[in-house]
Parts: sequence; C-alpha cells; structure tokens
Amino acid sequence: MHKIAVYGKGGIGKSTISSHLSAVFAEKNLKVLHVGCDPKHDSTMRIAPKDGVPTVIQMLRENPGWLRSRAFVQKGRFGIDLVECGGPEPGAGCGGRGVAKMFEMFTSIRLLERGDWDVSLFDVLGDVVCGGFAAPMRQGFAEKAYIVCSEELMAMYAANNVVKAITTNAGNGVTLGGIIANTRDNENGGEILRLFAEALGTQVVEYIPRSPIILEAEGEMKTVVEYDPTAPIVDVFRSLADKILAYDPSAASLPTPLEDREFNDFTVDAFRKTA
Repeated sequence: MHKIAVYGKGGIGKSTISSHLSAVFAEKNLKVLHVGCDPKHDSTMRIAPKDGVPTVIQMLRENPGWLRSRAFVQKGRFGIDLVECGGPEPGAGCGGRGVAKMFEMFTSIRLLERGDWDVSLFDVLGDVVCGGFAAPMRQGFAEKAYIVCSEELMAMYAANNVVKAITTNAGNGVTLGGIIANTRDNENGGEILRLFAEALGTQVVEYIPRSPIILEAEGEMKTVVEYDPTAPIVDVFRSLADKILAYDPSAASLPTPLEDREFNDFTVDAFRKTA
C-alpha cells in the first residue's frame, strides 16, 4: 500500500490538491482511502456524495464507544472511500486531540491492516505540527509525506516546521517525498521554492499552475478530473500522482530543516536573489 500524507499551511491549497490526487489515483483503478485530518472537515467536499460525509468526531459524540470502520468510512465519487475527522465547535476544544483520537481508533481496529486499499491519503493541517496533527507520522500511517507550499514567508515557515516533525518521526517510517509548489502571483515563486527545497535537502516534485478551471469545478463541488478530464491541469495532477507512486521511501535521505536563524537568513537571501 502507498501510505501518503499531504501537509501544508491552512489555505495553501492542500485539500484541493489532495482531492485531485485521490481522484486521479481512482482513475488509475486503484482502491483509494482518503482521510481528511482537519477540524474544518472540508477535505472531501469535491469527491463526496451530494449529502457530504459525517465526521468521526460527530459520530463519536453520538456514540462514545469505538465505531467499526464501516460506520465512518463513506463511499464517495470514483468509488473512493472517505473519512472526515472533523473537530470541536470553534473555540470549544482542541482540533489536534480530535485527530489523535481518530488515529487511536484506526490503530485499535487495524484499519489499514485489512488490505482493502492500494492507496491511503491523509490530508493534514500543517500550520502547527502538534501531537494530533503529527499522528500519521508518529503512528506509522504515513510513509510518503509531501508539503504543499507557496513562495510566501509563512507558508515556507510552516513547511520548515513540518520537515522538523518528519525528521523527529523518521524512525516510524515516514520520509519526505518533496514539496508541491502552489505559487501565488509572484513570477519568481517557482525559483524561490526551488532554492527552499534545495536548502531542506529535498526537491520540488511538481509545480501546480494557477488555473481558473479549478475554481469553475469547485463551483460545482467537483474536481477537474470529473468536471473536465481533458483539461491541461488534470495532466499536471496525473504527472504528480505518477511521481508519488514511483517514489521509493526506502531510498530516501533525511531532510535538513532550517533553524530559525538559518530560515531568516535564507528568506532574505532568496528574495534578494530573485528580486
């Protein structure tokens, strides 16, 4: 099984990219489990059935006992199996604890040991890599970690923290597959991210171009894979999916996260070089 975790700062586009990846994996006739690990529970919106997906936290609130997998694994579009963690009401609890509880349940029922899927993809909030959001790394649910990042300062700062968490949990089998570049309007954004990846001891796996058709598809609550499978952007996602499937975690080297002073020096230097 390909065990994949996609991290990234909130609002960076990781859920859009994750849902497109799951759709492309399913397009390849792979059996896919897509797990949203964000209190906003918006990871599966583009690949969910019309009525959406009930969250694990909601179902546990209604039934405090352990749930069997069929109770919270929902069938989505393309035949993808979907799980949304969910979280507490805003201001009423810790989202990371909810994610940690969900993974405790996954471990208890040996969810991934059943061999039901070819690919499991975890879409994980990467603003703060606390114990809950690091659970896919810490508990062995992820072998291939990818970070969605733009050339913006705080996106790179969050990415650097995720790399620190990957090095901390490397003994659990997680490796860094690379950075997925989702640049903003900066025409030099791609070069900044190339330099950033090099500083981290990794690579930019794919550059995702700005594409208005993604917004058009989201207006219909769909991925572009469903909305217009012939669109050029879909080929970019297909290329990214192929690279992820081909990546061999056993051959990976440990990344080199930057300390705070190193990060500050890097950003100043990188922006000057690309100005």
